[in-house]
Amino acid sequence: FQMIQDLLAKMLANLTACQCLMLRLAQLDDEGKLDDHHAALAKAFCTAKSRETVSWGREVLGGNGIVADYNLARFFADAEALYSYEGTYQMQNLIVGKAITGRGAFV
Repeated sequence: FQMIQDLLAKMLANLTACQCLMLRLAQLDDEGKLDDHHAALAKAFCTAKSRETVSWGREVLGGNGIVADYNLARFFADAEALYSYEGTYQMQNLIVGKAITGRGAFV
């Protein structure tokens, strides 16, 4: 039971971190300071955390995590699509890297 509590706490921490990041993006947008690299960083972080969180959810539910009754299989597919569709995660990191270094990965 302690392992399940640990996973639930980690899942809540991921959710809270993503919510706080989205709140900060909204604040930057309201101030007119939101740049593409802010959004790219948030998308990369939140998609990675959602993928991790859904994976932990499957672990919490055990064998029931893959049946359609709990919708978790659909959430897992959605999280994977957001993370990896056409290299999304890598592209977001390239945008952030360019903002940090001032040099793009593509010429």
